[in-house]
Amino acid sequence: MSLRVRKLSEEPGVDEEEEGYSGVNSVWVVLKREDIDGFSSRVFRIEPGGHTPVHTHNREHVAVVIKGTARVDGGPYIREAGEGSIITIPKDIPHRFSNPSRDRLVLLIMNLFTKQSALEKRATVED
Repeated sequence: MSLRVRKLSEEPGVDEEEEGYSGVNSVWVVLKREDIDGFSSRVFRIEPGGHTPVHTHNREHVAVVIKGTARVDGGPYIREAGEGSIITIPKDIPHRFSNPSRDRLVLLIMNLFTKQSALEKRATVED
């Protein structure tokens, strides 16, 4: 493996078109690798008024607000977080990210699979 530099501004990403997404473009930070089982990461670029669907999963999110303001609905809590904020969402908590501002929101989303959830994920893949 050699050193590689990618510029986020030059990555076209993918417009998320699944139900519940609005104005979200995503870029995988860690490209697909067969040797990693417990971590994934991508950048969400969310346009003003855009959002992800309310969802839950068996992995923990750690999100860093790179640019803009994020609104995070997590269970009974609603929080706004500005640039430089670090947001942690435990597994199995219903949540969604949205952009309440007039500027584009850029979030670095890291997915941490606990030993239990990594085992569950592996079992699902093997089924």
